[in-house]
Amino acid sequence: HAQALIHSDLHTGSIMLNADDTRVIDSEFAFYGPMGFDIGALLENLVLNALSHYGHTDDAEVRQEYQEYLLTMIHEIWTQFAAKFEALWVANNRGELVPDAYWAWAGGETAFAEFRRQYILGILRDTAGHGGVKMLRRMMGVVSVWDISSIDDPAKRAIAERKAIRIGSRWLLAREQVKAIDDLLVIVREEIARV
Repeated sequence: HAQALIHSDLHTGSIMLNADDTRVIDSEFAFYGPMGFDIGALLENLVLNALSHYGHTDDAEVRQEYQEYLLTMIHEIWTQFAAKFEALWVANNRGELVPDAYWAWAGGETAFAEFRRQYILGILRDTAGHGGVKMLRRMMGVVSVWDISSIDDPAKRAIAERKAIRIGSRWLLAREQVKAIDDLLVIVREEIARV
């Protein structure tokens, strides 16, 4: 379902940023689609990077600190997106499709807030589904991800791949039960903790 103009290949390598500015490059695959597609791709990319450190970081304490840093980043990305999206929606809730009187009734403000909450929850659930599918595709498809494929030790690479397959499967299968970004992060943390 078309919700926005999306990048459709969003990952950490296509985001350029500094303290003052953020730019997204390589938009040759852009189209109108579900917002959760891009968000899921970005979050999936960060999860795969966290998992890649089973092969790239031997020190378990350093690896766990970095993985937690990335999971905190995932939480912040979603939280900031949801807050800014809702604030823009409230500030710009006008036009031909939403006449001034649309929510102007007793209980209208509450109904509008609930409508926004449900819509944003739908984006999060799409994020879980698309992110899960993309994680699985990266592990089983033709195009892998360098973070994982660059692990020289096959046993360590297999650890990262198995965890990615479990996380991707769980995100996809649990998407309709997701109520908050923490639900997705619990899945990642559970799989990271597995021996």
